[in-house]
Amino acid sequence: MVADKFTQRIHLAMVLTAALGVQLAISHGELGHWWQWLEVAMVAAAAWLGARYLASPDPIRDTRVIGLLIAVVAGHFALEQVFYHAFPRAGQLFEGQVSLALRNLMIASLPFRAERRIANLATLTSLALMAVSVFMSVYWSVTICGIVYAVLGVGYLVTTYWERISGRFPEGTKSEIPRGAIGLAFCLAVLLAATAIGIAGTNHATRALAGFMPSSGGNRVSDTRSQGGVGDGDDLVQGTKDAMSFGPTESEVFLESKMPSLFDVFDDTYDAPVIKKKTLQKAVSLPPSNLEHRHSRVATSKSKGNDFSLLRRNEARRQKALEDKKSPALFYVKGRVPLHLRTTIYDQFDGVNLQAADSHDEPPLKLIKEDGVPWYNISCPLSDQHIHSTEEHLLKFINLKTDRIPSPPHLARFQIKDVDREDMFGLAVDGHPRITVDFIPQLTVMRVQSFLVSSQTLFSDYATSKLQQSISLPDQETSVPRIRELAHQLTAGLQPGWQQVAAVRDHLRSEYAHAPDSQLSEDVEFPVETFLFDAKRGPDYLFATATSLLLRELGYTSRVVSGFYADPKYFDAGTWQTPIAKEDAHFWVEVSWDGKVWHPVEPTPGYELLAPRLTPWQRIQAACIAVGQWCVRNWIPLIVAAILVVIVYVAFARLADIALRLANRYAWFGSDRSRILWTARLMQWRARIQGHRRPQGKTFARWIQECCQPISQDFVAATNWALYSPALSCPFSHREIDRVCNEAFTAFVHSPSPKSPASASKELS
Repeated sequence: MVADKFTQRIHLAMVLTAALGVQLAISHGELGHWWQWLEVAMVAAAAWLGARYLASPDPIRDTRVIGLLIAVVAGHFALEQVFYHAFPRAGQLFEGQVSLALRNLMIASLPFRAERRIANLATLTSLALMAVSVFMSVYWSVTICGIVYAVLGVGYLVTTYWERISGRFPEGTKSEIPRGAIGLAFCLAVLLAATAIGIAGTNHATRALAGFMPSSGGNRVSDTRSQGGVGDGDDLVQGTKDAMSFGPTESEVFLESKMPSLFDVFDDTYDAPVIKKKTLQKAVSLPPSNLEHRHSRVATSKSKGNDFSLLRRNEARRQKALEDKKSPALFYVKGRVPLHLRTTIYDQFDGVNLQAADSHDEPPLKLIKEDGVPWYNISCPLSDQHIHSTEEHLLKFINLKTDRIPSPPHLARFQIKDVDREDMFGLAVDGHPRITVDFIPQLTVMRVQSFLVSSQTLFSDYATSKLQQSISLPDQETSVPRIRELAHQLTAGLQPGWQQVAAVRDHLRSEYAHAPDSQLSEDVEFPVETFLFDAKRGPDYLFATATSLLLRELGYTSRVVSGFYADPKYFDAGTWQTPIAKEDAHFWVEVSWDGKVWHPVEPTPGYELLAPRLTPWQRIQAACIAVGQWCVRNWIPLIVAAILVVIVYVAFARLADIALRLANRYAWFGSDRSRILWTARLMQWRARIQGHRRPQGKTFARWIQECCQPISQDFVAATNWALYSPALSCPFSHREIDRVCNEAFTAFVHSPSPKSPASASKELS
């Protein structure tokens, strides 16, 4: 029995909702990648074409239909193997592969749902997928899909039951599906769900099923694409290659036996410093001294363990190859990347050493509670009109011994779940946030929120005015003539403000080469001058120091900072995590117009700052610009391709005839019957290209005689034999069949135009 159209529409909506729910669940609440939707479109197209051309009266017994359903399932597993070997982090875990394969089966079943058993298969598959999606995720979008699916499922059960009993009503009884009631119930359910989520939020949802999957990381089975394990939202440790537990654990079997300190990390990454006599009599302040509110310090009076020398020994780096395996992760970042995470601030420079700040004017941290959740607020006096958006990241500490909190630019606040002691966190001597114990405990997960400032704000009139007001040129005693001359040369003709800052940054990014393994000679007197005017290549700390000194010569308030860089090339799309190893130690620059709010500047090529999220319209614009730039870069191949497309379009019919004639003469294999049927099939393909498809119900012999006159009667007799009596002996020899087929096809191709069946019938009559 064929279902009512309304029932069919509800069934279609159920299947599509389940498919969307699965996609949202495996993509962490987002729509996922374009190639995943391309796969869905290809499966749907294949199923629709199969249903149209197979036209099977009994799909459940048709081996072709069953083969199609098996192919879409097996095809996804084959595709996952390709992803696993080519792009390991882009693939799915086993449970994800099974879910997506079942999704393909469900979508491919839709065109055949007139068969009751196939419709039941699609319904049960959608129910299983929707249940797994809801249980495996905590995202509000999946919850909404689950509620919508539940309402549609109830409606589907009501309509199918109504159809089953509709024939049992007494004669004269008016019976119809209560569509209005079903629609009203659907709207009320969605409205109630949206209201409940808006009031309660989704932070209280917990995930139970995902942690018990074989490849979740919750046991000894591990996978590079592991999603995570049972946990209280994002605030407990998820399974990774460095910690196979998915909850708090007292065991340290997963951890390195020796935790490196923050300064050990920098010494291992950049090698040991060279002890050298200072080249400047005084350590100059990188920010102008009148903004620092303190005098320059004498270089010899400062000898702290957290200074950083620009001259490093190159012994360890000579033994390392660029292809060496990345060291174990120090901590993980969950969220958007690239991301700069500051740990140390340098505000003095004596010609060789960057010296860490030993005082600050920052207000203390403030502990507040928001909806019962403790947050430590950082003073970041940015007005709302200058804040583009707020970004949130999770930091999961694995193997780093430091009391410094890795902080993104414009840090606003941070928290560790259930930690609400006011004396637990404070500010270090340089004003950087720190924990008041020796180091952040292992397996701690910290949530940090920061503000993003768009480039439009930095180039705005307000920022330009503030930067111009903050300009304070250094005195002649501490100014470096060659660096001052270069700074003014780079910014000649530019308005003071962020335009000059960007000009200095862009010059270093375009004219200098980042060479992490390149070191200056230990005999160099002034490393920055050698880097700027002679070597023009070097590690990131030379880029940062040179940029800060150039900006200082222009009077801008700048400082060098160090920390870690979350590199997008290590981003795991499956878990949204980026491992941070000691090789990710990095230096960059910060600029301020008031000494309170510091804006990051990235002068090193190959490193990028985290940009604000784009609006849909900005994404369209960016995509159009990217396409335009790609077209400009590849204009010669595009012109050649366009010419070829025009030639193919103009001469398509002639090219198709050439290809079909070659195929008729050479591209056939098998028996004499196969040869005849191959020619007949090519004739029908040519007629279809010309817009004259053979009508259903009309024999090939009659159709070919109507559309192409004269036609060889030997060919007509050969096709009748091949189609209707192949068991009898062939009336022609092998050589004659080849001649007859070639002559018939040539006559067919050279005929003026295949005639329509109506006009041909008139001529015959």
